[in-house]
Amino acid sequence: MQLLKQQIRTNNHKTTRNIQLTIDEDVNVPDSRQDMDKLILSQGKVVIDESEPMVDRIRVKGHVSFQMLYSAGGDKADLDAMDGTVSFEETINVDNLLPSYETKVSCELEDLTVSMIHSRKVEVKGLVSLTIHVTEPDVIEGATDIENGDQIQCMYIKVPYMRTVADQKDIYRIRENVTIPQSKPNIHHLIWHCVTLNEAETKPLDNKIAVRGELEIFLIYHSEDQASLQYLNLDIPFSGEVDCTGCMEGMTADIGVALADTSVTVVPDEDGEARVLNVEVNLDLDIRIYQEEEMALLGDMFSTTSDIQAETEAMEYESLVVHNNAQTRIVERIRRQDNQPKILQVCYIEGDVKVDDMHTTQEGIQVEGAVAVRILYIAEDDAHPMNCLTGYLPFTYLVEVKDLSPDTIYRIRPSLEQISSIMLGSDEVEIKAVVNLKLLAFEKKKCRVITDMSVSDINYEAMNQLAGIVGYIVQDGDTLWNIAKRYYTTIDNLRSVNELTQDELHAGQKLVIVKG
Repeated sequence: MQLLKQQIRTNNHKTTRNIQLTIDEDVNVPDSRQDMDKLILSQGKVVIDESEPMVDRIRVKGHVSFQMLYSAGGDKADLDAMDGTVSFEETINVDNLLPSYETKVSCELEDLTVSMIHSRKVEVKGLVSLTIHVTEPDVIEGATDIENGDQIQCMYIKVPYMRTVADQKDIYRIRENVTIPQSKPNIHHLIWHCVTLNEAETKPLDNKIAVRGELEIFLIYHSEDQASLQYLNLDIPFSGEVDCTGCMEGMTADIGVALADTSVTVVPDEDGEARVLNVEVNLDLDIRIYQEEEMALLGDMFSTTSDIQAETEAMEYESLVVHNNAQTRIVERIRRQDNQPKILQVCYIEGDVKVDDMHTTQEGIQVEGAVAVRILYIAEDDAHPMNCLTGYLPFTYLVEVKDLSPDTIYRIRPSLEQISSIMLGSDEVEIKAVVNLKLLAFEKKKCRVITDMSVSDINYEAMNQLAGIVGYIVQDGDTLWNIAKRYYTTIDNLRSVNELTQDELHAGQKLVIVKG
């Protein structure tokens, strides 16, 4: 006889490390750009370029890219813009990390401040939050049955667990040529563009991931007569697919979608007029696909004719607790400051979700954060015709999850589903926003897996010390299995002798045991 085995692959969560990095660098205005008179708006994002796990530490390289819109110096009111990057490299201590472990580094730009030093230089300060997830891949050869084991009593267990089908990063590329509306004049010089990702959705298909959503493009440009500044909002829907081997429709998906590189350039139309925008956008996809499965394993065994010793190994695995989407709606008002010009018209609004704290309660997971909002508007100031309002929309939301244990591993991906504004006068704007919170939670469990066995002659001396027929009173925790194993009989014998119609026992129940 021999064990029939199955290879079991699991990913055991080892640790999560959070760290914050600061950046502080002076950046010169390029020679091709005009002098700065007043900074209007700045924005940025952080990108991880490379990560290298080592023993007890990890090296992370990345950069913060930023854009800034400003009023140019000179007699006439004009706008200009510039962009730049600030690189960083950090070695972070992570206890018990090994190069063979799987590490994922996610990042968020917590804060970015761009301030003028003088007309040709700015200071860029930022706070970068890094989260390092470490998992240990493990492979165990676990027994599922016994070949030629007719004389052996076997107990089987079912272990529900989440198998990782795909864990990969990919890029979804959007390439579109968009003609500006006929009501807008031709583009002479593109000053500023901003790309926002709205309502991004993903869905696992057979060996693919479906991606859909909408890009919002905001432009500021000089028309051909350069008499006035022009601004324009365009919506570009997109849909497509990326390859994901092993993925199937209906599997559990944990997919992060983030804007990466964006490019908007002006190209001539069929008549040679500057009315077409060439939009190129890359979306970074962080893809994890899971399949919920149930393993049937050999949990225990014994024989009435032989002494069987099973060798076991501890196995850690993750079982799905919950996978859902929650939404919270926010309505807040933002007022201009006394030193800001009055609002004539809102041109553009965007926001980012910042999560400050997450903690478990008896009812679920409490999420606290805010939406950082930037509003670009036309101002009552001829010298500075555009200005910016900024503010934070705080929120607290309970994602309801029942029966969370201390070993629960959860991940929440926040995103801004919708944001809009309504002017309430020249001093105040009402903001409405919808924050989406995607939750995936696993419970960390353990069991022992039979990996080998040895068979020897039965201990007849110990067996003969047991009476042939025993009256037994069931104790708390007793099962038919452990009683049969203890008294060298079988479950079928216990059922037959005691005329049992069900396997459940209760304390105080009386049984007659006939030794096998």
